[in-house]
Amino acid sequence: MTRTFHAKLDKKTLLFCLLPSTIMAVYFFWIKWPLPAFVFMVFMVIIVERLIHTVYVVTDDGRLIISKGRFSRSVVINLSDIKSVEPVKTSAIFPFRRNDVVGITLKDGAIRLVSPFPADEFCHFVMKQFRKEEKEI
Repeated sequence: MTRTFHAKLDKKTLLFCLLPSTIMAVYFFWIKWPLPAFVFMVFMVIIVERLIHTVYVVTDDGRLIISKGRFSRSVVINLSDIKSVEPVKTSAIFPFRRNDVVGITLKDGAIRLVSPFPADEFCHFVMKQFRKEEKEI
């Protein structure tokens, strides 16, 4: 069964990327500097597009596809290359503690951090698919 998980909206991205770029774009339009305003508007479009279109797809043929929007390439990870999938505790900067970050450890030692919406369900589903792949081999 192919399963799609969407990314969780990150408050840090909203506060530190979208809010300042919105303020700067409005400010540059206000003082009649269209070129810098256009640059900030393009930056906002890229950030919003990435937030909206980030998906994590676990396919029937044993692959995890990480797609971070239309402007970036998809990353394909075979489930047989995954060593472990577990929730990661993030730093404790007061209002921004996140419980939805998942660390995917690959057999070659690389670590991928993703933020699927139900993080625990994502971990459970990927490990279930991984065990099913091991039994078939």
